[in-house]
Amino acid sequence: MTGKDKFVFLILALLIAGAVFLKLESDKINIRMDQLNQADIQHVNKINDEFSDSLRVYNLRFIGRGKHLRQAQNDIIANTDLITTNTDSLSSLIDDVSYTLDNFMRSTEKDFREVRDDIDDLGIELRGNIKRLKRNLSDLQDRVTTVDKRLKEIEDLALIQNEKAEAAEE
Repeated sequence: MTGKDKFVFLILALLIAGAVFLKLESDKINIRMDQLNQADIQHVNKINDEFSDSLRVYNLRFIGRGKHLRQAQNDIIANTDLITTNTDSLSSLIDDVSYTLDNFMRSTEKDFREVRDDIDDLGIELRGNIKRLKRNLSDLQDRVTTVDKRLKEIEDLALIQNEKAEAAEE
């Protein structure tokens, strides 16, 4: 055997040894993958069982609540109808109150105008009475001064008569 043949056999042996090593490693990896797949399947089954149990329990709970939900829906519909009818009646009542309030405002404004007119008339009448009272006061003052003058004249007349009487006595 020549050196070249020995070299080829050596490379061939190395290649066979490498192939055997890779085959052993691949078998180990496949065995580990099978174990992981089994564990994954068990884990998924466990989760699915728990999930389906929980889902079944929740479904049972909600089945019992179905009649309550239907009753709540019927109550909501009845309340909506009641609100609609009350809204209509309240709308007509609001219109009635608005009409009454408008009438009240008109009559109140009319009453206020009449009161203002009465106040203006009373003011005019009061000014006339004040003028008349001033005139009467001035007439009274004139009469008082006239009476005072006449009283003085009478007193003066009495003095004059007394003096005449004294003069006549003398």
